[in-house]
Amino acid sequence: MTSQNGQSPGAQYQPGGTAPRKLIPLQPGVVRPTGERRALMRDAVIQVVRHLVLETVPPTERSALFDQAAELLDVAGWGLDELFEASREGPARDDLLRRLGLLET
Repeated sequence: MTSQNGQSPGAQYQPGGTAPRKLIPLQPGVVRPTGERRALMRDAVIQVVRHLVLETVPPTERSALFDQAAELLDVAGWGLDELFEASREGPARDDLLRRLGLLET
């Protein structure tokens, strides 16, 4: 059964009489940076980690990527004890940065 415009019932009407198109929803997620921006994001992630577990970084001193780094850090799903270990140079920090795709390979 077709409607007056020649489309089956329930088909999505498109302006101009074109056939319905399949819409693919965007998946939420965090885009990992590449190149020079990767180094900047890595520094921002370290700043956020230090902010969370050692000392507050005043807004005027925060990296321009601070908020994005905080969102990316959520992806790791680490607790405060793990973040404390990652606040210092060493294997824990390397592991965190590797999980976030920010460690040069």
